[in-house]
Amino acid sequence: MKKIIYISYSFEKGGAAKAANNIYDCLKKKTIIKKYSYKNIINENFFSFIKILLFNIFFKTILRSKNKFSFNLFNINNLNQICKKYEIVHLNWIGNEFLSIKEIIKINKKIIWTVHDDWLKNVITHVGKEDNSSYFPISYFKNQIKNFKKKLFKKKITFIAPSNYILKNLKKKTKNKIYLIRHPINENIFKYKKKKESEIITFNVGGSNVFYDQNKGFEYLDEILNLSKKYINTNYKFVFFGSKTYDDKFKTDKKIYLENYLESKKIAQIFSNSSYTFVLSKVESFSLITAESLMCGCPVVCFDDNAASELIIHKKNGFLLKRNDKNSIENFLLWAKKNKNFFNRKDISIKANLNFSYKSISKKYETIYEKL
Repeated sequence: MKKIIYISYSFEKGGAAKAANNIYDCLKKKTIIKKYSYKNIINENFFSFIKILLFNIFFKTILRSKNKFSFNLFNINNLNQICKKYEIVHLNWIGNEFLSIKEIIKINKKIIWTVHDDWLKNVITHVGKEDNSSYFPISYFKNQIKNFKKKLFKKKITFIAPSNYILKNLKKKTKNKIYLIRHPINENIFKYKKKKESEIITFNVGGSNVFYDQNKGFEYLDEILNLSKKYINTNYKFVFFGSKTYDDKFKTDKKIYLENYLESKKIAQIFSNSSYTFVLSKVESFSLITAESLMCGCPVVCFDDNAASELIIHKKNGFLLKRNDKNSIENFLLWAKKNKNFFNRKDISIKANLNFSYKSISKKYETIYEKL
């Protein structure tokens, strides 16, 4: 059995960290695999961690971008030394100056890289299109990164894309092998439970930074709430979850039930009790929330132009909104009011299990590990 070092900036905070942890979780019983994150740097080399912190502060100060970005230019660790005992290096999200591109190029082991966002496609930006800042010293650093990424894509690396969106973007950059493997969801937590039939339509909205991150589509919430009040009248409610704090207008709305950060079991319970899950993002590289909801049999409502929509078959396991149709949300709410209990929730869960369960996804990763 091959020994693997499994590297990610974090395994706790944010969607990419949760996805990386899920992959580790589904593999740990079947492979010899060791986690490595920024916490290891704190314990093993505190000076390196301080350097990471200072670089982050410096770049955020000079760039002042609302988007998430990473330069990953400066050597923080002796990566080859860290990976010495292992046959395979499995990379995940490495932003926040966690690892330098130069270090990765120098790795003399077999590499798998599960890609979680747009950073490899872009220069420094993690989500969506590249930040267009071009003033000095940003322009200088960007040119350096472009040159290093050209070398990186020529290095033999096996890439894993969780969506066709990521897959297509990677194909434009490299001739290396790229496999499409969806992110795994724990089937022992996110599983089908029969929902009680009700005249009340329950919508849920939640996840990391959903209520503050522009990419997560929070600007649609007011429209959805106002249209629900207009067209569904009294027979609806919303469950918001995943945020530390909420705007006062949500706190005073009696149709909204607010939950803060929740453990996975509580989130699964919300999905099982909800009629629909709203996923309103502009850009998604996969959408864990969508997959988790489907595993519980809860249909998902999302826009038709991002990776979340790859998981949805219109009116089979969810409802696809047309981004450019200003009446799209209104049309959905009118349809939902007329078509209560429309979906076969058990069937949704069974099919999602085949696509996202730990059991299903672990086999795909094991096959790739054996090929290396």
